[in-house]
Amino acid sequence: MATIFDVAKLAQTSKSTVSRVVSGHGYVSASVRKRVLAAMRDVNYVPNQLARQLKAQRTKTIGFLVNEYAPVMGDLINYFTQIAQSDGYRVNMYQTTNAADELHVLNQLMTHELDAVYIAVRHNRWDKIEPYTKYGPIATWQRIDSNEIYSSYIDHYPLYLQILTYLVNQGYTRIGHVLNNKRASNTQARLHAIAAFKRKYPQIDQEWQQAHQHQQHAGEQAALTWLQTPNPPQVVVLYADYVAAEFIATLRLHGKRVPEDCRVFGFDNSEFGRLMAITTVDAQLQGQAQNAYTYLINRIQQTSRPYQQLTPRLIFRSSC
Repeated sequence: MATIFDVAKLAQTSKSTVSRVVSGHGYVSASVRKRVLAAMRDVNYVPNQLARQLKAQRTKTIGFLVNEYAPVMGDLINYFTQIAQSDGYRVNMYQTTNAADELHVLNQLMTHELDAVYIAVRHNRWDKIEPYTKYGPIATWQRIDSNEIYSSYIDHYPLYLQILTYLVNQGYTRIGHVLNNKRASNTQARLHAIAAFKRKYPQIDQEWQQAHQHQQHAGEQAALTWLQTPNPPQVVVLYADYVAAEFIATLRLHGKRVPEDCRVFGFDNSEFGRLMAITTVDAQLQGQAQNAYTYLINRIQQTSRPYQQLTPRLIFRSSC
């Protein structure tokens, strides 16, 4: 088992400097701190002092990592922070723009500046993130099958297949899709659902597909493409209610009517969906936030709080 002396030797510094990095008390230059943290990771060092702190002293602070703002992310943040605050915990928000930013926050688990971390969208590979669970629990909104990191994701495959089955039963023969980043796990699940649906209903035209990396202007761009398409799809399924709302607003700006000229199906049941009367999927976002918090607090406090059973459902409104 690695000792503080092993860390000091590898980092080329003193034992007292390593202690200051671990405790978070006293000055340590940024360059030396970086060497110490790297050495701790390299030798798999969990200090006894940190172990004592984990049992007896908490910061009662959870780090919440996001890479960019989107309306549905705002809803998730709001739910998570309200749940944590009602339980006496603070939530520190970190906008991580790259892998180094993300690791900087995760290092705060090592030095006990944070009790736990929730990663909405990651930058690093999971195999690089997972070792940090030695220092504190980590949960994520993204889909991952791991014994060390909790995922509060909802499987989009059966939900998307349910949407498509509903639409074909309503008699629609031309269905369009507006998707997010095709490398994202939720988008991959939707693409698998589209492929499975095509095998079952090869007569349904699903060729109209748009993919957008970011939510901002995605609905507007998709609507402009729809307007320029000869014989466009009768109904368009969009990956977020915000994107669907922008799609509807752009069509209306150009004199088109929803649902008369184009039916619209959103996803996530956000405030935008409610305000714009968008048919959508209630993905139980508040329940996802609650279950993620429950996991983190159970690991922090060694308790066994129960998880919510999540049952996503279709919400029918006037857009489709």
